[in-house]
Amino acid sequence: MSEQNHSIYDNSQYPPRQRQTRADRTPRKKKPRRGGRMWLKILGTLALIGITTGALLCCFGAVYIKTVIMPIAQQFRIEDFDASENSVMYYEDRSTGEYKELVTLLSSTNSTWVDFEDIPEDLKNAAIAIEDRRFESHHGVDWLRTARAVMAMFTGGDIMGGSTITQQLIKNLTDYNETTVKRKIVEICRAMEFDKNYTKDFTLEWYLNIIPLGSGCEGVGAAALEYFGKPVGELSLAECASLISITNNPSKYGPYSPARVATESGEVWTAKQWNKWRQENVLYQMLDQKMITREEYDTAVAEELVFSREEGESEEGTIYSWYEEQVISDVKADLIAQYGYSETMVERMLARGGLRIYTCVDPDVQAAAEAVYENRANLNYTSASGAEMQSAITIIDNRTGDAAAIVGRVGEKTGNRWKNFATDTYRQPGSSIKPLSVYAPAVELGLVTPGTVIDDYPYEMMNGSPWPINSGSARYRGLTTVRYGVAQSVNTVAVRVLSDYVGVDKSFQFVEERFKIDLVDNIVVDGKNKTDKARSPLSMGGLTDGVSTRDMAEAYAVFPSDGIYRESRTYTKVTQITSGMEVTLLDNQSTKEQVIQARTAYYMNSMLQGVTTSGGTASNATISGMATAGKTGTTSNNYDRWFVGYTPYYTAAVWTGYEYNEKMSGANRAVSMWKLVMSEIHKGLASKGFSTPEGLTTVTLCLDSGLLATEYCEMDPRGSRVTSERLFSDDAPTEACACHTASGVVAVCTAQEETVENTENTEKMDEVWHLAGEYCPEESVKQYCLPDYNRQPVGGAVAADSAYFYSTISGYGTCTIHTQPGILFPFWPFDGPDEGTGDPEEEGPFDGGQDDHQDPLEWGGH
Repeated sequence: MSEQNHSIYDNSQYPPRQRQTRADRTPRKKKPRRGGRMWLKILGTLALIGITTGALLCCFGAVYIKTVIMPIAQQFRIEDFDASENSVMYYEDRSTGEYKELVTLLSSTNSTWVDFEDIPEDLKNAAIAIEDRRFESHHGVDWLRTARAVMAMFTGGDIMGGSTITQQLIKNLTDYNETTVKRKIVEICRAMEFDKNYTKDFTLEWYLNIIPLGSGCEGVGAAALEYFGKPVGELSLAECASLISITNNPSKYGPYSPARVATESGEVWTAKQWNKWRQENVLYQMLDQKMITREEYDTAVAEELVFSREEGESEEGTIYSWYEEQVISDVKADLIAQYGYSETMVERMLARGGLRIYTCVDPDVQAAAEAVYENRANLNYTSASGAEMQSAITIIDNRTGDAAAIVGRVGEKTGNRWKNFATDTYRQPGSSIKPLSVYAPAVELGLVTPGTVIDDYPYEMMNGSPWPINSGSARYRGLTTVRYGVAQSVNTVAVRVLSDYVGVDKSFQFVEERFKIDLVDNIVVDGKNKTDKARSPLSMGGLTDGVSTRDMAEAYAVFPSDGIYRESRTYTKVTQITSGMEVTLLDNQSTKEQVIQARTAYYMNSMLQGVTTSGGTASNATISGMATAGKTGTTSNNYDRWFVGYTPYYTAAVWTGYEYNEKMSGANRAVSMWKLVMSEIHKGLASKGFSTPEGLTTVTLCLDSGLLATEYCEMDPRGSRVTSERLFSDDAPTEACACHTASGVVAVCTAQEETVENTENTEKMDEVWHLAGEYCPEESVKQYCLPDYNRQPVGGAVAADSAYFYSTISGYGTCTIHTQPGILFPFWPFDGPDEGTGDPEEEGPFDGGQDDHQDPLEWGGH
């Protein structure tokens, strides 16, 4: 150390400090402390707090990464993304039992896998130059770019950008696109793990084969063919740069994109112009990074890019049938649900994942349905606004419970991913819900049989009027059997069975748990509560969300299947070809559930057959020589019309209507579409009926009481009220009719009919019949047994049968014509009331959104 420096530290030149004793010290005035030490302490404390807080945050961060981020990051396995072979659908040949190829899938994208050694070096270098210049040296994450991205976030930017090729590959495969710090951390951890396990060549091969390049192309193999009409190995340097340019923004740089984007100067460029601009940028980056020479750069920039087709020009591709598209949708949903795959990943698996999908389609049934639906003449109706009427159908094979055919709309299918009215659209079912929500639960719970009598009469007053009303008019029949109520779709009967027998809660639960149809418990829409747990929607079908044809076909298939519910499969299994082996990914086994008793199914089949026979609301749906059953449905304002029908072989649900609600008129076209399809697919099938369980007995019942008929039931003024029913022994009534009894037998003078010769309403019996008096001639006197029933009136509603009640006729007193001996009146035979002119095959609108007919009285018995 020099003397100069030494003197700095040498204190010998200074005299020694004398130590003073306390006594020697001169008392001094106390000075205030300096503030410097205090601030040092404060700053030190803050620093300590900061260090401690930082340490805690680091600990918490480490725990968070370990417990939350790493489990997500480690879920990623490249082995799950095999994309080297086409996926294929198969169908079963019913004659041989063998599976045959149905269609080769391309999903929604076009993909052609190219091995690493077949990819041009210029294409690899172009990707690295523009997307990740330090790709070869980093370990999955470019920390410099990441730091810049984070700084951008803190200065008001976002955390997008900064991704390496490895990170982009993982993001494209997983579809994990949350714009959050968590997503970025997960992406970084995944990339670092990935880089440990795979080579750079492997990473680049996968990246170039899965990047989206516009026009439905995924990967450079498909894009080379799409844009330049040549294999990727034949691309020039200029074409390689052009191809890589697209991935940054396919809608802007894709040569076929119709987008028009302005430059900074305001000039509007086409996608081809933007592609050329970015191509030159890519080439410059390659030159700057010494991947190409100046001469190669100049030649490539000068080369004219010749694309295979013009902007906006479409190229024909594979058009999938409605059924095939539904298979794709079902497989996608199940892969996502079972494995947690992203939708993007599943799309790639369907395109190039080597999947083998074994479908349930019946090609003959599908072809028959498509032939009917492709012919617009079969449903050539338009709305007031000029919209074409639409329809959809789902057909289930009752033998297996699988979907045999699906058609989503009328007309030739010339594109993919069209709106599918069969499975993607939910419409109000109208009265077609009644067998599921009212009658099946009532029968299953042992509350009614087909012979049970219900009053066809309003249930209550609603908004000042009797409710419900029946379709076509406010006319009510009165005492009616459940069988008749089903066949004629009588609203009042459905409401009374639901309200007085089943109950709203049990009905709601029955539809959801037995028939697997999702209903709305309670939601708020525009500030108003909406629910399906109420009388009107459950008894007449005004559901909040509606149903699909697939929902209805599955539910109705329970009836011809002896009460067994099976979810309609479109495929049985999905396998994947991996390393030459076929590995099962999805085993879609059919499941059976006995949701109603076989006896309930028998009763429902018996009653629903009445819908398709003479007098029923779908009498023209009958297939010759084949047991046929079903139910119609029409919604409020005739917006939707349904027919869900079945035979022992197939169940089919048909909807008709307009894409946007508009009123329909005329007959129910769903019935005619159903008949056209089902008649074709039943050709050559042996005649067959529904199964009949043991334990049935034939009983004679009264149509007005549902109890055992007596001789008095045959003396009703309308004719015999006796009918036969096939019931199970323990369902058969044991009591005699209490509606027709000896006390109701009276003598009636019929001569007074002559006084109402010109009336149009012969149901006003006070103008027709009186009890016979002592002077009434023998030829005018009839012995009748008048039904005795006490009906509680609802508003001013009148039921047709009340004119024949004992209380009504006896209240008119005795004959007012034959008041003395010797005066005779000519006899005019009574023909009964006017039966009306209603069309039993056509349903009309009514308040509440339903479709039920009120047919005239049956004179002479049911």
